[in-house]
Amino acid sequence: MKRIITIMMISFSAFYMTAPIFAQSGKPQYEIRTMRADTLLGIIKIELFPAIAPLHSAYFDSLVTINFYDSTAFHRVVPGFVIQGGDPNSKHGPRDTWGLGDSSQATIPAEFSGVSHQRGIIGAARDEDINSANSQFYINLDNNDFLDWNYTAYGQVLEGMDVVDFISLVPRDANDNPIEKIEMFITKTGFTNDTPYVPVLTYPANGEVGILALDTLKWQQVDGAVMYTLQISKTASFDSLYLEKEVGFNFYHLRELELGNVDFYWRVNANNGGNESQYSGTGHFVSSIEAPVLISPAKNDTVPVTPEFEWTAVNGATKYRLQISRSPLFQERYIVYDVDTITTTKHTSAELEGGKSHYWRVFSMTDGYQGPSSESKRFITEKVTGIKDNEKTEFNFTLLQNYPNPFNPSTTIKYTIPELYNSPSHDVANSSFLVTLKIYDVLGRNVATLVNEKQTPGTYQVVFDANSVQGTLQSGIYFYRITAGKYSQTRKMLLLK
Repeated sequence: MKRIITIMMISFSAFYMTAPIFAQSGKPQYEIRTMRADTLLGIIKIELFPAIAPLHSAYFDSLVTINFYDSTAFHRVVPGFVIQGGDPNSKHGPRDTWGLGDSSQATIPAEFSGVSHQRGIIGAARDEDINSANSQFYINLDNNDFLDWNYTAYGQVLEGMDVVDFISLVPRDANDNPIEKIEMFITKTGFTNDTPYVPVLTYPANGEVGILALDTLKWQQVDGAVMYTLQISKTASFDSLYLEKEVGFNFYHLRELELGNVDFYWRVNANNGGNESQYSGTGHFVSSIEAPVLISPAKNDTVPVTPEFEWTAVNGATKYRLQISRSPLFQERYIVYDVDTITTTKHTSAELEGGKSHYWRVFSMTDGYQGPSSESKRFITEKVTGIKDNEKTEFNFTLLQNYPNPFNPSTTIKYTIPELYNSPSHDVANSSFLVTLKIYDVLGRNVATLVNEKQTPGTYQVVFDANSVQGTLQSGIYFYRITAGKYSQTRKMLLLK
C-alpha cells in the first residue's frame, strides 16, 4: 500500500489548469462525517487555507462539490502520526488498491509554505514527485514538523480531534488499513472571513547592537495565525529585501547574518490561512562586529608549552578573548586557558601540558558585548622530557591530579621527588631539591604559594584551602605548578562554590 510519500505519480491535467480559485477571501469550512458499518463515529470540522495553498484548497472544494469524497475510506491509520484517506479506489475497489490512486486524476503543483505540520494540520499526500498530490489527504495526529517544506499543508481541524484519535486506534492490518472500513462523507458548511491581528515585535529591542547569526527574532503570537511572513532589509523603506521567509511559529533563528556593524530593519505579518494582517511596526538592529581570523599557530603546528598566539585585528573591537581547550567542542570542563582582557592581537599563554593536542579560538569584543568566535585550530605542545645529566634524567618527578576535583573549598595535591645524583639541580650533599608549588589564576597571577623550600626525595602531599587565600577566590579554573630544579609541570583544577 502506498504511504504519504508513495501515491501514484500522475501529470498535472489541463482540467485542473483551468480550475477556478476561490473568488472570495476567507476560509471555507467543511464537516467530515465518519461512518463504520452505517454507524456514525463522529464529525470532524475543518477549514482550508486558500491564502496559503490556493490550488489545493480550490481542488479539495471542487471535489466536495461533486460529492467525490463520499464513501471513500480512511485507508491508512498510524497512531501518533497520521490518518489518511480520500483515494477513489477505496469506494468500491479491492483493498489492495486502496492508496494507489487513479491515473486519471488531476495532480496539483506543490505549495510548500511556512505552515508547520502540527497536530490537527491537514496535508496533501503525494508520491516522490513533489507535484503529484491529488485527492488524498492526511490529518496530523502529532507535531510532525519533519514534514515541513516537504508536503503541502492546506487546512486544519477545528473540532473533532477526538474522532481523529479514535480512528487512529482502530484495529488495522499489516498495511495500516482499518479491518472494518471507515468511510467519510464531506459537506461544505460555509466561510469564515476574519483577519488576524498585527504582530508586535518583542526581540531584539529596537536599536539593539551586537546581533549574531543564530540569534532569534521573536514577536507576539497572534491568535488564529498559522503562518507569519518575516522580512529583513538593509533599508527602512524595505525597497529591497535581505531576507523574506515564511515561518510557522512566532520566532525565527537567524541562520546567517552579515556581520560588521550592519544596520538591519525587520517586520512581520500574520496569516490565518484566509487573510493576512498588515505588517508590524519596523524593528531595527545592528549586527555584531566580525570574528577574528587566526594566524598562528597554524593548524596542527607543534609549539612550545608556552606558545604565542596571533590573529587579525577586527574593526570596532576593543579587546579579545582567547580560549584554549583540550576538546574541539570547548566544553567548559576541557578549557585550560580563558582570558578576555587582551587588547592586542598577540598573546602568550600560561604554560600548557606538554605533548598534548589543544584547540584555540578567539572572540572579538567591544565594551558592550562579546562578538563572534573565530574558527578553531588544533595545535600540539612539545613533549616535556626533563633534563639530561650524565645519562640521568628527571623523568621520575610526578605531579598528580588534585583530589577532589572539582573542589570546594579544599583539595589535596600530591607529588614525588626522585633520587638523582650528579645533577646541577640536585644538592648532592644534602640530597635535596629546592621545590616550589604555586597556584595561578587563568590570567597567570600567582594567588597562593603552597611550597617554597628544599625537600629530599620522597612523596609529599599538601592541602590547598581556597578560603585561606587573601581576597576569597571565585569559582573557576586555576592552575598549580611545581618547580624542582629544572623540572616543572603544571596541572589544571576547578573550584566550584
